[in-house]
Amino acid sequence: MKIRHLIAAVPVALLVLTGCSDSDAEPAASSSNETTTVAADVVDAAVKEMCSQVAAFIDSSEQAAQAAGQPFDRAAKGEEFLGLLEANSGAWVGAYNAQAEASGQPALDPATATWEDMPADSRDMIEKSVHAGVAGTC
Repeated sequence: MKIRHLIAAVPVALLVLTGCSDSDAEPAASSSNETTTVAADVVDAAVKEMCSQVAAFIDSSEQAAQAAGQPFDRAAKGEEFLGLLEANSGAWVGAYNAQAEASGQPALDPATATWEDMPADSRDMIEKSVHAGVAGTC
């Protein structure tokens, strides 16, 4: 599996991770604990899905390296993946903007958005998902 294939596969998890972690968002006064629990479950599921996709990618890359008799560094491959994800704004800007539009938040400009433009909570969750996938601790 190539990194570009994995980046193409992660938008569903990114959609949830980029939109559901806005710490500035306050729940509506009429929302219940059940709604909060469902939202938390959706975020947890997205984190696990992204983590498992990254773990599968790292595992297949490691197997390919072993078959070719080449050394393999899981951490370096994970950092390479994260770097490509950060640089490939098309993968996460669209996901973020879909969530922003649904929640009435301002959208990011796809032509100029950088990784730092995404809310810090979203970036942290994505980075933690990738690192957990590299470690195989999904």
